[in-house]
Amino acid sequence: MRQQSMVMNILMVIGLFFVGSIILSIVLGILGGLLWFAIKILIPVAIAVWLVRMISGPSNRRRYY
Repeated sequence: MRQQSMVMNILMVIGLFFVGSIILSIVLGILGGLLWFAIKILIPVAIAVWLVRMISGPSNRRRYY
């Protein structure tokens, strides 16, 4: 096998870090976007469900006793 020069090894490591950082940035960007979207949707839905349960809760409970 041929030995690679030290400069080539350093350039390969720098290239690996560069490609890894791009991939990591894309993945974290997608995850962050999905998390933001989920929070933006889930918070109003949770508030609406809580309000509906709070408003209609006690009257429904008395009916079943």
